[in-house]
Amino acid sequence: MMSMGKTILILGGGTGGVVAANILRKVLPKEHRVALVDRRDSHVFLASLPLVLAGRRRPEQITRSLQRLEGPNIQFFQAEVEQFNPDEKTIRTDQALLSYDTLIIALGAQQQGISGQSQAFNPYNLHEATLLHKELAGFQKGHIVLFISSLPFPGAIAPYEIALLLDSYFQKRGLRRNIQISFITPETRLLEFADPRYSERLTSIMKGRGINVLTKRKAQSLSQGNALALGDGDIPGDMFIGIPHHMGPAPFRDSVLAGPSGWLKVDPASLATCIPDVYAVGDATGIESPVGTWIPKVGFFAHYQAEVVARNLALRYANEEPRFSFVGGASGASMLSSFSRGCFASVDAYASPPRMTLSSPTRLAYLTKMLFEKYWLRSWF
Repeated sequence: MMSMGKTILILGGGTGGVVAANILRKVLPKEHRVALVDRRDSHVFLASLPLVLAGRRRPEQITRSLQRLEGPNIQFFQAEVEQFNPDEKTIRTDQALLSYDTLIIALGAQQQGISGQSQAFNPYNLHEATLLHKELAGFQKGHIVLFISSLPFPGAIAPYEIALLLDSYFQKRGLRRNIQISFITPETRLLEFADPRYSERLTSIMKGRGINVLTKRKAQSLSQGNALALGDGDIPGDMFIGIPHHMGPAPFRDSVLAGPSGWLKVDPASLATCIPDVYAVGDATGIESPVGTWIPKVGFFAHYQAEVVARNLALRYANEEPRFSFVGGASGASMLSSFSRGCFASVDAYASPPRMTLSSPTRLAYLTKMLFEKYWLRSWF
C-alpha cells in the first residue's frame, strides 16, 4: 500500500528557500509535494547588490523568476505570509490558507529604517540600489556617509564591500580626490567576529583607501539638514547610504518560536524549532555562538542550513535516522575589495571562541566570487 504524500511548505524564496526546494525536489519520492511561498515573484542574488549600486550589474542580471522552480512536485505561490497557526498546521497568507505537514521558515530578516531613513539609500534593496547608482553617476563632489543602523545585520561583509567599491568607482571616474567617504558602524571593531588581527587588516585596507572609519557609533536619526545623528554628535553629509535595522519576520516575531530579541530560536545543528515539524534557516534565525554572540547572517550559512534540513527531512520521511548537521563553518567566500580584487574569508562560528579569517586582496578571490554568482544563477533555477 502506497504511503500518503506529505506537503512541505517553504516560506521565502531567498537562498535558504531556493536550496531547500531544489534539494527536496531531487531527494523526495514523487508522492510528496513541495510548495514555496514568497511575496515577490523573483529571487534576488543579494550578494551582488553592491555591484548593482556600483554600476557593474543590472537588476535583470541578478534576478531569477521563482516560477522557474516549478515542476511535477513543486509549486510556487506568490503571497504575503500573515499568520502562523501551529495547532492547525496552517499558514494564512493574503491569498489563501495553506496547510503543511512540515514547515521550513526561510523568510529572512525584516527591515526597519531609523528616523529619517527615507533620506538615505538602502543598499540592501534592489530598487534603491538601482536608484543609488543613478544618483552616484551624477555625484562629482561631496561627502558620502555609509552607516549600519544596528547589530546584527545580514550580509556580514557587504557593508565593507560597498565602502570599498565606492572608492573604486570614484577612482575609475577620476573624481576620488573630490569625494569623502565615511563608514559608521556600531561594531566595537570591523569584523567583530574575527581575530583582532583580521579586524586590523580590514581597517588598514579601508583607511589605506582614504575611507574614514568610525566604530562604536550608533546611528539614531537622519535630519532634514543632511546630518546623521550619533550618540556623541552629528555627521554632516551630502549623500547617505544606510543599512536599516533588521529583525525577525513579523508573522513569527511574537510566536513561541522567537526569542526575546525576535529572532527565531533553532537547534544549532538540526535547525529544528521548539514545535515539531517546524524548521527555520537563514537570516530569520538567531543562533548564538559558544561565547554568546550571534553567529553571522550570511548566504553561505543559509545555504548549508537549508541543505541540512532538506536532506534530514528526506531521511525522516523514509523512516531513516537523520544524520546531517550544520557545523557553523564556511570557507571559500570572498569579499570584493575593488573591481578586480577580493579577500577570501572563512568562518568557524561554533568554535570557542569563534574564528574568522580574511586574506589580503587577490585577483583569485575576485574571480571566485564572480564564478560563484554565475554558478548560483545558472544551477539553482
